[in-house]
Amino acid sequence: MKLDWYGGGNMKLKSWFILSAACVLIITSRGPDALGREIHVAKTGTDTGSGNQANPYLTISKAASVAQPGDIVTVHAGTYREWVKPPRGGTAEDKRITYRAAPGEKAVIKGSERMTSWKSKGNGVWEVELPNTFFGDSNPYALNISGGWLNYGQWHHRGDVYLNGEAFYEKQTAEEVNQTEQSWHCQVTDEATVIRANFGTANPNSELTEINVRESLFMPEITGLKYITVDGFHFMHAAANWAPPVLELQTGAVGPRMGKYWIIQNCTMVNARCVGIILGHAPGVDYSDIDAFGDHIVRNNIIRRCGQAGIAGQKGATRSVISGNFIEDTNYRREFGGWETAAIKLHNSVDTVIIGNLIRGVYRQEQAAYGIWMDYANQGTRITRNVIYNTEAETIFLEMNHGPALIDNNILIGKGMRSNSEATIIAHNLLVDSQYTYQPDTKRRSAYYKPHTTIDVGHKTGTAQDERWYNNIFVRRGLDNVKNAPGYASNYNVFLEGAKQSTFGDEHSIIDSYVTEVAVKDHPLGATITFSVNDAPFRVHSPWINADLVGVFSTVGQTIEDRNGHPILVDTDINSRKFTKPIPGPLTDLKQGKNTVTWTFNNIK
Repeated sequence: MKLDWYGGGNMKLKSWFILSAACVLIITSRGPDALGREIHVAKTGTDTGSGNQANPYLTISKAASVAQPGDIVTVHAGTYREWVKPPRGGTAEDKRITYRAAPGEKAVIKGSERMTSWKSKGNGVWEVELPNTFFGDSNPYALNISGGWLNYGQWHHRGDVYLNGEAFYEKQTAEEVNQTEQSWHCQVTDEATVIRANFGTANPNSELTEINVRESLFMPEITGLKYITVDGFHFMHAAANWAPPVLELQTGAVGPRMGKYWIIQNCTMVNARCVGIILGHAPGVDYSDIDAFGDHIVRNNIIRRCGQAGIAGQKGATRSVISGNFIEDTNYRREFGGWETAAIKLHNSVDTVIIGNLIRGVYRQEQAAYGIWMDYANQGTRITRNVIYNTEAETIFLEMNHGPALIDNNILIGKGMRSNSEATIIAHNLLVDSQYTYQPDTKRRSAYYKPHTTIDVGHKTGTAQDERWYNNIFVRRGLDNVKNAPGYASNYNVFLEGAKQSTFGDEHSIIDSYVTEVAVKDHPLGATITFSVNDAPFRVHSPWINADLVGVFSTVGQTIEDRNGHPILVDTDINSRKFTKPIPGPLTDLKQGKNTVTWTFNNIK
């Protein structure tokens, strides 16, 4: 089991250790024969077989029903139309249950079924009628998207229609479908579901036409399973509902259902109706016991075209590492949305690290559309070495958190940052057109915890306090609109191309009119960012960003420190290189003239 994680450019950490400033997780490598047995699944198999390589099972669900701690389930090439509900997990790091795509093979798990019984209604419009029993216990065309903070598009259903992998747009009336190609409409009676779709010149019976039927794709029905690895699958077409934090159970395409020590890696997730990977709320969990849940690794995944969020969840991301993921085109159809729409959206997480991800393309009709949204009572967060751009709301939103949050060595381009939190350290970032907006919230009170636990010790309003800006490069927009507040500090920054300094600090910062010529070039699985600097960054005598500099924050009683309480030294740049000495921005090898950062996704299978 290869456990290297890759981020962007030269962002590599090739080790059996996953290291971050907020956690140290040691993962034991083992081969398929080290423990347990290897169970095989193939489209040529049968569920009455033995499950070995010569006589594989036909379904992943059958393999899951017999897999025991230490076993590896190897799934061979093909499309598996099922919801995998593992009934048990592993018992230790060296006794995981691993579900993996066979090396070099494409194993696809879909929540859809193929339809070949369409009847033509003329002018490109076709119709299929299905008995409601076809959908089993849950008919996504009889259920609307619903839930808290869903503010527009509530009439949409949880189903979808796809032609050759492209999702159509749902319409409210059959007449709209008659007039619009790549659209669909549904009607559900007590007995049957009728779906009408406009395929233009395509014949849906001879093309690959699919409709959603399953809520999730890989998620147990049992809360709290541990030590499960999900590796290398292509997941498509989950019909899970909108997932606000008020739900007793949050669902998505893939998720651990408040389990512990899951690894979700090297997967591709496309067209989850709402959430791709859900790290969220489930019944029967003691949330005051931080050792009961979380500690997941979510890395090296491609997550595209999810309607609500690529990764989301209440409480379940605690102590997790979210690294090296490529998340794009969240809510790209703008069909429905509200105050839960973001590429990554977490609530009530403790000591979570979001590292080395690329986020782009987050869209909206009305509200939200953030890159990373840490919403409500997140503590000990670190957001580091990410690239975020092309979001229709702020790149990062810190909502109702009491810190500390360390945001370092990121490249943030476009809509800026938004906060009504406290105790945030923003250091060594490249911030382009990135206004910092503070909007206090005195009508709500959110929790803060005993350090490195989930034991609630108090509640406070969202008011400004203890924000720090050090060693950043600001381009075109700076800190001049930020009002001073208790504990605010800003220094050792560089303000270029019209960006202005704060009114409450920046005694040792540099302001220069130099034009940086920042540019972003998209790649299919990455991006290249170029920018120029003059000698301004080299004239700043930057300090090391560490616990001694920032001090202990009064509300939570901790400084910037890892999950074990060890103080953090910010000494690693966006490319995972050690700083030879502190310098503004996210590059230790920054040079006068043109600088280039390339984030390239590397999916290791």
